[in-house]
Formats: sequence, structure tokens, C-alpha cells
Amino acid sequence: MGSIKMYMLSVDQSTQGTKALIFDRSGRMVVRHDMPHRQIIDENGWVEHDLEEIWENTKEAVRSALKKAGIAPGQIAGMGISNQRETVAAWNRKTGTPIYHGIVWQCPRGEAICGGIKAQGYSRMIKERTGLELSPYFSASKLAWLLQNVPEAALLAETGDLCCGTIDSWLVFQLTEGTAFKTDYSNASRTQLLNIHSLEWDEEICGIFGIPAACLPEICDSDSIFG
Repeated sequence: MGSIKMYMLSVDQSTQGTKALIFDRSGRMVVRHDMPHRQIIDENGWVEHDLEEIWENTKEAVRSALKKAGIAPGQIAGMGISNQRETVAAWNRKTGTPIYHGIVWQCPRGEAICGGIKAQGYSRMIKERTGLELSPYFSASKLAWLLQNVPEAALLAETGDLCCGTIDSWLVFQLTEGTAFKTDYSNASRTQLLNIHSLEWDEEICGIFGIPAACLPEICDSDSIFG
């Protein structure tokens, strides 16, 4: 019986912590384990999360849930991820190492970048193509800030070794040991870089923010096999 895949694993990586939940074939939740993480807030009200802490907490949450329920890893048929969507991560494609903390959705540090883009008259075009009002709430200005202020980000972008994405893509990259750099349309739609008409990264909008589209993940359906 130990080899029969009877369960589904869900990881909910949220603003306050990471939860691992296991469900049986009838959809009943068997177990849940929570791992909180630190909120890193500076004097400017900028909000960050430690990406390595999130990854370690994800592993520990899953291990603890399996142990609590007495379920072997081989009994898990598959897993899904839900996550805080606008929060951004950036890491070295070759090493899998973060180059900066995750910049959280609440963080307003992209205000000046959005103000400059608005002054250039791009607000309406961005709204029409992405469905989102120009705002530092979304991922684009946070990624632009990273490229402008973290020297390693620009250097890695030049060599094609920069990965930028939302938390789901960070976790998928780690879970697959760097073989999958992917996101889904739900997460991509909150970056302010997805053209909602073509369902592709909008090269012109990426250029306006100064973000190379090559550093962004492949976009997949939410029910795709990610790795």
C-alpha cells in the first residue's frame, strides 16, 4: 500500500508564512503544517522577505506535514503551489542563489519609477495591454528597481544568467533543481508585463521598465506539469 499514490500536496506560500497541506483522494484535508517567516521592513516602509528562508521553510513544512500524517513521499501523486503573486524574486540562473531579498507586494519602492513612466505618457497603453493601472503594487517597477540598484542584477542580465519572477517561479526552480523556470498566467498577469491579449510578455512594456524579457519565466497554464 505504501507505493500507491493516494494523496495530493499543496504548498501555499503567503505573505506571513508557508503552509503545506495534504489532501486525500476525496478532497479531505489530512494534515496542515505552517512555517512563518520574517517580515523585513526598513525605515522607509520598504518590505522584503528572505528567499532562502522561504525555500527552507517550504521544505520543512512539507517534511513536517508528511511526518505528522505518517505519509511516505512516494504516496504523493503531485503537488500544486499558490503564492503571494506580485512579490518578486531575482536569482542567478547558474547557481540558483538569490541576488537580493524578495521585494514584497506591499513595498512602495517603485513609486518614482512609475512616476517617471507616467510622465512619459505610457499609463494608458500599459492599462490597455495589461489590464492594470500603472502602480508600484505590481511586479514590474520592483524588477526595474532591482536592475537599477543591484549591480549583480544588471551584470547577470547582460550574460543571460538573471532569473526574475514571482514566488511560484522561485519555488519551481528550486524544486526542479534548476531545470524548470516557469510561471502560470495567473501570476504573470500581476506583473504588469503580460499582454493580456496575446498572452505573452509584452516586449515594449518590458523595454519601458528596462526589463529584459529573456530574464522572465516561461508562461504555462495553471494545470500544466511544471516539473
